[in-house]
Amino acid sequence: MRITQRAAKSGAFVLVLAGLGGAVLHSLPEPADHAVRPTVERDTDTWSMPLDGYVQPAADETSYAEELVAGPCLERLGIDGTPPWATVSGLQAVSEADDPAVRGNTAPALATTKPLLPALVERRGYHTSSTIGANVQARRSWAGSPDRAAAIAAAPGEAVDACWRRARATLGTDGRRVEQATEVAERLTFLAAVDARRDPSVTATTGAWHRCMGTAGLVDLPAAPSDLPSQSMLMDHGLNFREGEVTKAEIALAEQDLSCQETSGYRAALYDAQWSRLLHVTATDAAVLAAARPDQLAVAERVATTIEQLAPEAPEGVD
Repeated sequence: MRITQRAAKSGAFVLVLAGLGGAVLHSLPEPADHAVRPTVERDTDTWSMPLDGYVQPAADETSYAEELVAGPCLERLGIDGTPPWATVSGLQAVSEADDPAVRGNTAPALATTKPLLPALVERRGYHTSSTIGANVQARRSWAGSPDRAAAIAAAPGEAVDACWRRARATLGTDGRRVEQATEVAERLTFLAAVDARRDPSVTATTGAWHRCMGTAGLVDLPAAPSDLPSQSMLMDHGLNFREGEVTKAEIALAEQDLSCQETSGYRAALYDAQWSRLLHVTATDAAVLAAARPDQLAVAERVATTIEQLAPEAPEGVD
């Protein structure tokens, strides 16, 4: 069964339950009247949102950190426990690429629904983060090598499982109800991001942004920042290719866009509109969040630190 949710204009949710035999539409007049304590401080540079603390680290990043921590234990069982190199940013990027806000995904990765971020603009322009640092093919070959598979099969199953349990306990990636809370937090943050763009306080600023961007020379400059990059930008700067060259012209355009968002008031209005929409949730969603601990930012930091300290060194120049 597939479950999808989306916000109606009234603020109620519509739940579509699609089974093999057909579909049933249920209207849920459940009010979003349960207050939520923000799990993070407000920060427009990182675009932090109230429910961020419930979202677990990227899957690829987490599994790699667990491999690094479990490695010595597996080695004692005769199993190759040293994975190939990988970087934090590359692992995060590949998870984000696998979890975008397309194809009916109602709970995409948080990074895929954020506007331009200063730290990325100065390095990547409009390009999304590079996945080269994930070293996907080498890691896949290592994990699936026949010799390693044979060693795992020959080792005592309970001992192998114990290695992984201790690794997850060390990192804190074994939390209860985390996946369910992550889904709720990502879904609601995505819905809030989309709805905030239509807020009157936000749309009132798009004219000023458009005038500010008039000197950018775009033949297809859209009415609002959320519609960038435009088709001409996709072609001119190779934005259809994640690993394409990031040019100085692209970075300059992105910096102008970011500056215009700020001076027009668009960025502040969008942030406030999205943040405010996440301060109250339905009783159903509140119950899911209450069953988990909002400690995932600390877990994410622990996971990232572990990778930076234990991973084999990446080639020079790879982020």
